[in-house]
Amino acid sequence: MQKLTKKIILLLAACFVLNACGTKGPLYIPEQQYPQPTEKTQ
Repeated sequence: MQKLTKKIILLLAACFVLNACGTKGPLYIPEQQYPQPTEKTQ
């Protein structure tokens, strides 16, 4: 019984840690802060 409790606690802790990783929403690069270079062909 004690092993099952430890496994459940470990699984819940892993779920909380993995859920907290990263930012929510779409990924983007703000153009005002980091302008992207444009290639000019001649």
